[in-house]
Amino acid sequence: MYQLPSDLFFFGSGITYWCGNFLWDLTNYCVSIAFCIIIFLIFDIEAYVYKTNFPCLLLLLFLYGFAIIPLMYPISYFFKTPSTGFILISCINIFIGLITTISTFTLENFNDDIDLKRVNNILMKLFLIFPHYCLGRGLFDMSRTHAINVFSLKYVPGYVPISPFQMNIVGRNLLALFFEGIIFFLLAILAQYRFFIPDRGCVRTPKNLKSLNEDDDVAAERERIYSDPNNTSYDVLRMVNLVKVYGWIFGKNFTAVKQTCVGVKQGECFGLLGINGSGKSTTFKMLTGEISMTDGNAYVNNYSVIKQLDDVRQNIGYCPQFDALDSLLTAREHLYFYARLCGIKQQNIPFIADCLLKRLGLTLWADRPVKQYSGGNKRKLSTAISLIGNPTIIFMDEPTTGMDIRAKRFLWNCILKLTRRDKKSVVITSHSMEECETLCNRLVIMVNGEFKCLGSVQHLKEKFGDGYTIFIRTNIDTNRKTVMNYIQQHIPEAIIKEEHNKMIHFRVSTNVSLHKMFSVLEQARNELQNLIEDYTVTQVTLDDVFVNFAKIQEDNQILKKRNEQQNSYELIHRKSNVIGKFNKCNKT
Repeated sequence: MYQLPSDLFFFGSGITYWCGNFLWDLTNYCVSIAFCIIIFLIFDIEAYVYKTNFPCLLLLLFLYGFAIIPLMYPISYFFKTPSTGFILISCINIFIGLITTISTFTLENFNDDIDLKRVNNILMKLFLIFPHYCLGRGLFDMSRTHAINVFSLKYVPGYVPISPFQMNIVGRNLLALFFEGIIFFLLAILAQYRFFIPDRGCVRTPKNLKSLNEDDDVAAERERIYSDPNNTSYDVLRMVNLVKVYGWIFGKNFTAVKQTCVGVKQGECFGLLGINGSGKSTTFKMLTGEISMTDGNAYVNNYSVIKQLDDVRQNIGYCPQFDALDSLLTAREHLYFYARLCGIKQQNIPFIADCLLKRLGLTLWADRPVKQYSGGNKRKLSTAISLIGNPTIIFMDEPTTGMDIRAKRFLWNCILKLTRRDKKSVVITSHSMEECETLCNRLVIMVNGEFKCLGSVQHLKEKFGDGYTIFIRTNIDTNRKTVMNYIQQHIPEAIIKEEHNKMIHFRVSTNVSLHKMFSVLEQARNELQNLIEDYTVTQVTLDDVFVNFAKIQEDNQILKKRNEQQNSYELIHRKSNVIGKFNKCNKT
């Protein structure tokens, strides 16, 4: 439910955020209880509005909010959908409040039974850890005490009314709520800072991950990371055996990321590529501290993402895939807001905002609300926000999504200036191969949670590319067959990939030299009496390399699905045999 803190923590102190969030929630809660109190006053519910009870009611309701609000913060981490979390948490709160209060009230009616009385006394002390019980039981005891006071004042001479603030009535509930509020708030802070997570992760690395069939470049990078534990090579970002396993608590392990190791240098643009389900987004979320790691660790400027998350977030900028912008605020107001969160001095904010607006080409739109922006301008603003605070490394999750060609080129130039001129490191995820070829010094392609290749774009083309591409355009459509036969006769390795109109597309393996290809093509132009209008020879593109790796994951997914179907068929067949034998036994 609370996804926003993960973004805001990149700009400021977590304690500052939670304190502000708590005060805001408590203020809203006070508005709600004000309406409840008005209802009590309108209907003149004497048990609660009587002059000796009314202060106790106000304090009880306030302290309940003081305790329950910080309790909901760590619980909300277990829910991704706000509506689901709201409904489920509300049901749990009501259930706990009713069950604990009713159970102790019911047991009080069996005071003649010493054992039940002892059990009830224990439960009444134990249930004080629940704010729901403290509220429900406090209201009940207040009402009962008021009834006793009214009756005794009427029929018992010299009776001194019992104060609801006494420890054996509502006083212990108030005291419990006060300390619970402090404890739950501290737990929320500690949970955000991964205080309960060991330095190397939650669980040990599964044994089946210890031996990986790695590419040479990936293995060499792993060895470089292992052999330099003190980071003498000054990597800005280091991933060390990063592992994420989902469902390990319930015994159904799904390994999303498998022992990834890599280091990113200063001034380097590093690309993280992979199709949906490859572990790319999971890796990105672990690096930014949005989700915890199962094993391994990551370091930003030698700060641990696990144990020093606040320091890590002071050194990184973040441009999310989906723009986290307020449609009613202007670009300038957004920059002012995030600059304040980042702790920048008030007198420096206007200058910084103007520089960022000019750098991202947003000067003309600076004072217009974001709802009037195009998709490209929104992405530019998100990029500008990620640069606030002069971060060492910037994480960009598909930064050019939804942008037109012109805006995309403009943003590419901004990113290139960041890496080449300002020496900032950038980690980028993208589905655009053209974008990666333009921006990335190095990149990795992930398949089923593993790094399958690592290196520069040209290196990957040379290593994993399956040859060259020849495009031939003929003068006349009917001459295609003649040209195709000639090329395949002189270059047997040439495979026809596509033909239409006057165009012929060949794929040639790397066994054929460029010299031979150009010699044959020039010879064809001369011998075929100018049937060939022109031709081009190109190396395979990054798209081709990416598609080849993507097929591996798709094939694995198809095979896994078939195995699951086969297992389900076998299970159904076994059940049918058992039922058949059972029916046969009944007949006999």
